[in-house]
Amino acid sequence: MFPAGNVSLRTVSSSRPQLFRTESQQSAAASDDYYSLSSRTSATRSASGGSRATVVRYATPNSHPISRNSSPAVSRTLLAPPSAVPRNEQNPSIPAEQRDTFVTNIDSTTQSDEKRDTHLISFDGAGGEAVRDSYAGREPTPGVDDSPYIRFAISQLTREGEAGHPRRSSESGSESTPTGHLLWDGTLGHFVRAVTPPTQQQQQLPPERSPQDSVDPEAFVPVNDPPEGNLIYPPLDFVPIPLRPWALGIVILCVLLMIAGIAFSNVWSQDNQGIWGYNGRSGARYFVVQFLPQILGIIITISTFVVQAAVYRVMPFAIMGSERPLEKVLQGLPIVPKNFLLPDLSHIIHGEALVGFSLFTIWLSNISAVPLLSCYYQVKWASINGEGGWRWAAVEAIGWTLVAVYGLLTLGLTILMLRFLRTWSGLMWDPVCLADLITVIQRSNVLPDFDYSETAFNVGKTLKSRVLRLGYWQLSKGRHPEIFYGIGEDGGTVGNPSLHLVAKNRREHLSKVSFDAEKRGAVGKEDSQDIYSPTVRYRWTPWFLRKPFVIAWIVILCGLFIAFVIVSFVNNAVEDGFLPRLSTRPSSSAFSSSNFLFSFIPALIGNFLFLAWQHIDTYFRALQPYVMLSSPDGASAEQSLLLAYPSLLPFEVTIAAVLNRHYKVAWISLISVVSCALPILAGGVFIALTYPENEIRVTPLMPAFYAIVVFCAVYMASFLAIWPGRYRYLPHDISTLADQMSFLYQSPLLSDKLLREPRSKTDLVTRLVIAPPGDQEYPRYGFGIYVGRDGTEHLGIDRYSRPGRADMLITTGSMK
Repeated sequence: MFPAGNVSLRTVSSSRPQLFRTESQQSAAASDDYYSLSSRTSATRSASGGSRATVVRYATPNSHPISRNSSPAVSRTLLAPPSAVPRNEQNPSIPAEQRDTFVTNIDSTTQSDEKRDTHLISFDGAGGEAVRDSYAGREPTPGVDDSPYIRFAISQLTREGEAGHPRRSSESGSESTPTGHLLWDGTLGHFVRAVTPPTQQQQQLPPERSPQDSVDPEAFVPVNDPPEGNLIYPPLDFVPIPLRPWALGIVILCVLLMIAGIAFSNVWSQDNQGIWGYNGRSGARYFVVQFLPQILGIIITISTFVVQAAVYRVMPFAIMGSERPLEKVLQGLPIVPKNFLLPDLSHIIHGEALVGFSLFTIWLSNISAVPLLSCYYQVKWASINGEGGWRWAAVEAIGWTLVAVYGLLTLGLTILMLRFLRTWSGLMWDPVCLADLITVIQRSNVLPDFDYSETAFNVGKTLKSRVLRLGYWQLSKGRHPEIFYGIGEDGGTVGNPSLHLVAKNRREHLSKVSFDAEKRGAVGKEDSQDIYSPTVRYRWTPWFLRKPFVIAWIVILCGLFIAFVIVSFVNNAVEDGFLPRLSTRPSSSAFSSSNFLFSFIPALIGNFLFLAWQHIDTYFRALQPYVMLSSPDGASAEQSLLLAYPSLLPFEVTIAAVLNRHYKVAWISLISVVSCALPILAGGVFIALTYPENEIRVTPLMPAFYAIVVFCAVYMASFLAIWPGRYRYLPHDISTLADQMSFLYQSPLLSDKLLREPRSKTDLVTRLVIAPPGDQEYPRYGFGIYVGRDGTEHLGIDRYSRPGRADMLITTGSMK
């Protein structure tokens, strides 16, 4: 099939074609001209009235009524093998039999002898004119090799970007060349002269060659030993602070101290009939046995939140940095923590069993430790030195269960310490923001896999399974052995999408970035892959943050809170105590069914609410950069690409968000810590007491109970703050590296000179916060429709405004 133009052979009446050459006076290196057949001037015609076919420079008009690339089609038909052209670029006016013909055999033996003197070759070129020529057979100058001229013509045809440059015309004289039949040699890559006469050998069709093989044969070769002592190539062994041995050692030490305290309480309580005497519901002793254990447990829980957040964001890079043969690292491993209410087994599924086991031990301790600690100390009757009395004692069964839970947690944290001890993580610094992701995918050879994945609902299903590596690379056939850094596939070709990527579903109906939101919204059924479709743009948010679920949470929590207040305060139902309806008598090991139930169950409910809020907080932190990028006028780098809320410590997030005026994130992050008061207070507020007339009732500590009511009211009202606005909706999830790369794979930010290969986080931040050379304003960045490096439109992240291009289209401001 012809890529463009209408080329046809009208009349051929020669059995012995001849090839003539012309000397060009133009520079071959600076010209994008191609060859065509044209008539000679009258001064060069022979005495017999015939004419020679002369190879001359031909000028193609800038506009063509049929196609943009007609002239290259003529050249390729004469001199070079065909190239594949997308179906939507074919000219429908060309007959099918002509589109299916790549090379025309001009060696004809069926013409009569009396017509050999006259030949008519017609090409429907750019101007639609027929170039006619006739010649009389005469012998050319013998002994002249024409192969350099043929190679020159082929090189002109295969030059990169040929179709996009204007052609210049020139004419010059010609010299005769030896006659002969030219055949395509696929091994040599050019035409050669046949040994046998053309009448005894058929002309061969040139073999098809892949543009990828002919233009970009270079492949990625890993560099395991970059130059040492060179600041340009720093060692790739960075480990985030929470995963360093001393930081994990502090957390492990806290867990071991908790184990030691629990074991000591068990042994001491058994040997001494309790810990100490009971002196009522006030004073320091009540606080120590009813609230302090939960507080210590919450401290360990929050510490593990920080550790597992670091594990999630680093683990995909660490796997690629260690060159483990694991597939689906980009699309399989989440970078947003999910190990709160339910255990996340994704690391076990994708080959990191030890890390997955560590995360499971963290989940087990977080879900069970605080409720068990709330009922660990109970009151029992004991006799010491002949005197009986009520004493606080440790419940042995609960104590040893806690020792097992925290023992597993210690093992899991130790495994993490060993995993990241002297590890080759492949990282220069902590990848905490979108700008960090840009630095590792700038020159990746897997970006072509993301073709139009920004509109896919599930990016992971659209990608191939590849074994990837993070580190230093070289190109296999580079003239200069340049070393660069990033994610790549060993042996994979460079695959620059701006040169070699041909979109399978090319959006020919999209032109410049322009959009009428109201008209588009009035269209009936929209394309599920259309970047302009509001359905695609605002399709996804976490299921628990979707508007129907948020409404359901608010209604349910309001109903439960109102019922809780009514039942608690009507007729002083709680203050006067209530019957336990369970056995209250403690056993010899101090276990009491009623005390266990009214401590463990309230603490478990409070812990559930506490852990449930962590999912909300995690996604609000991760989504905030996209919220700022979706502002109608974009956002600065500090407010978008450099935001790193998921990596900050508790309370640090709140302070940073307040300073950035991200008040919703600040409040939600504050509640994620403050809500830990619910399991702490709920686990120690109730205790069974004996009232007059030997009646046993479960009675609350009223100051603590009032505090619980206040915290429940704040928790319920905070659900009003999680209402997801339009800015928090995206085309798909952002929980994996592949999800976030789909918004960057065609972004000009990857080829931006200001961001090219920074060698430290300070270097990267400095480049982003300063104005580019020649610009007086600081650049702003947005999330919307932009023109990508391949020249087509994409949905994702780029500078809001670039010289010579239309501003990014951000529909959050145009759609109400």
